[in-house]
Amino acid sequence: MEETKKKAGRMRQKVRKSKYNDVLKREVARCYLGGDLSVREVAKLYNINYQYVSKWSEQYSYELRVDQTPMFMTDQEQKELDLLKKQYEALKKKLEYEQMKNFALETMVDLAKSELGIDLRKNSGAKQPKE
Repeated sequence: MEETKKKAGRMRQKVRKSKYNDVLKREVARCYLGGDLSVREVAKLYNINYQYVSKWSEQYSYELRVDQTPMFMTDQEQKELDLLKKQYEALKKKLEYEQMKNFALETMVDLAKSELGIDLRKNSGAKQPKE
């Protein structure tokens, strides 16, 4: 019985909303992770508690590192990356085209069967010729 009281009590608690939005949090984390300022310097710059800088930097560190290209890339590597991105986009468009084409062909086969009575699909149990 005590268990239900505790559970009901937790459900009634209000969720405390942060007074700082996600945009500010990411900006503070980006400033700290991307620059050469200390935690306290970043906190002073944004007029916030220094503990928030550490917390947000840890919270958003993976996300910010994934979004950015590495800073140590050479020009040649950057060109290769750009080329790979272009190739990826081209292949993505080609895949979409081929999927639409496949759908159209499947629809044609279905129409041929229903309207003309012609079954164009391969029969899986086709009889083999006798020798």
